[in-house]
Amino acid sequence: MENQNNLPNILIVDDEIGPRESLRMIVKPNYNVFTVENGNAAIQMIQQIAMDVVTLDLKMPGISGIDTLKEIRMIDPDVMIIIITGYGTLKSAIEAIRYGVFDYIPKPFNVPEIISIIDKSVQRKKLNLKIKEVVSKFFDHPSFKESLLNASLSIQNGINGIANNKWNGEGFSDNQNFLKFAKVLAHTLEEKDPYTSGHSERVCYYSDFIAKRLYLSPKERTEIQVAAYLHDVGKIGISNRFINKKGTLTPIDWAIIKQHTKKSIELLVPLNLSSNILSYIQYHHERIDGTGYPDGLAGDQIPIGARIIAISDAYDSMTSDHPYRKPLSNGDAKNELLNCAGKQFDPNLVSVFLDVLKEMEEVFLVRDHLKSPSISY
Repeated sequence: MENQNNLPNILIVDDEIGPRESLRMIVKPNYNVFTVENGNAAIQMIQQIAMDVVTLDLKMPGISGIDTLKEIRMIDPDVMIIIITGYGTLKSAIEAIRYGVFDYIPKPFNVPEIISIIDKSVQRKKLNLKIKEVVSKFFDHPSFKESLLNASLSIQNGINGIANNKWNGEGFSDNQNFLKFAKVLAHTLEEKDPYTSGHSERVCYYSDFIAKRLYLSPKERTEIQVAAYLHDVGKIGISNRFINKKGTLTPIDWAIIKQHTKKSIELLVPLNLSSNILSYIQYHHERIDGTGYPDGLAGDQIPIGARIIAISDAYDSMTSDHPYRKPLSNGDAKNELLNCAGKQFDPNLVSVFLDVLKEMEEVFLVRDHLKSPSISY
């Protein structure tokens, strides 16, 4: 069915008439609103009408909310799903999160909050589709250089064309151009958020310093740089309510945030990147002691690039401003890396990184000294 008024379509799925009608009235001014009272009706509706957002109760008669979620995902993997339930448990929340929900809200909901979340989910869907468009054009456009002319454009305005090259066993046929593409993609994702702006650039910068100190090959260094730029790309599928939350994260919050590595891989698989790049992105939150995610890898099971990016990512996060805390000083951040060496981080790589930081600081001290005005006595 064609959208007649260009408003986003939202489907409210709830067997309780009170919450269903309340939400319908709240969002009606800005959306085409459809309502159903059970999972089977929701599945039939999704098959007939393209939805932008689905709000879904978990406990309903007949087919459960979780099974409804699974079916909806099979029909439309791009629709944004928001769980709104009064009967949620940690187990049901984690199961729902595995199927890519955007947010998880307990009843009774707060009206301004639910409006904000639904609005953001629509914006996020548009961004997701633009990124997929960019990825799909990767194989089709005859000129990579043309895309670089548009590097300053946001994804919302489109990035025109990406090279028709692929990463092969010998490496990408034009490594530097692909690295530029990764940089453009990371920049467009971060540019509207002052708290993440430049993060991937800095993580890439630190990671390459470590890679050079380890005397890795140019191909290995480039793979680490590409992975560093793209390590957080999956966060576009997660509400900023969790990413920038002030205060303690609940188990449900944490389960949602952990999904960003999986979402990154899902988004990047069509690019046919090397298995090394994908593994560095997928495992950069693993810990040396085996308590990280997503797979609980330990020690040398964690790919070298992922171990490098983990240190660079943590250092930049600690020394950057966030909505939930002020940045740590350089000294405090280095002490934290030392405290976590052997538990969270590879102790040998921490030592290398701290040596690199020390040398960088010495270079800057010399430079600043040379720039200082001479003093006459």
